[in-house]
Amino acid sequence: MNKDSLERVLVKNPMIKSAQVYYSLDGYIHVNIQQREPVLRVLTGEGYYVDRDGRVMPLSSKFTSRVVVATGDINKKFACEKLGPFAMKLKNEPFWDAYIEQLVVRSNEDVVMIPKVGDFRIVLGKVDDCEARLEKLMLFLKDGITKKGWNRYKEINLKFDNQVVCVRK
Repeated sequence: MNKDSLERVLVKNPMIKSAQVYYSLDGYIHVNIQQREPVLRVLTGEGYYVDRDGRVMPLSSKFTSRVVVATGDINKKFACEKLGPFAMKLKNEPFWDAYIEQLVVRSNEDVVMIPKVGDFRIVLGKVDDCEARLEKLMLFLKDGITKKGWNRYKEINLKFDNQVVCVRK
C-alpha cells in the first residue's frame, strides 16, 4: 500500500479530520493524524456529534465526549448551522463551558439552556446574535440571583429586549 492510498483510507474514518503519511530518510513511515473534535452531542433519533467544523460525527461505542448535550426538535441542518456554532461559543468561554449542561430546542427553534447549578431553565430564544442576551444573563447571575437565591425561580427568560423576566417557583 502506498502512502497516498493509506491517507485516503485513514480519512474515510469519521473520527479523523486529516491524515498525512510520509517516509523519512531512514525508511520509516510516519503518520500524522488530526482528530475531529466534537462540540455538541445531539440526542434525538440515532444521536450524533457535531464537530468544530459543523459536520456530523457518529457516536462512539467506546468513548463519550464531555460536551453540551442537545435534545428536542432538532434536525441535522439546524444542529450543524446554528447549534454547533452556538456550542462553540459556549465552549470558548470558560464560565459557559462549565455552567451549561444541556440545550433543549423547541419546535420554533427557541433554545432553552439547562445549567449545572440551579434548579431552573434559561430561555435564550434564537441562537442568532445571542451575545447581548448572554451578557445580560451573566450580569443577572452575578448581581441578581446571588442576592435572591439560586432556587427561587423556575425559569429565566432572556427573549425580551433590555430585561430579564423570571418566573417564581
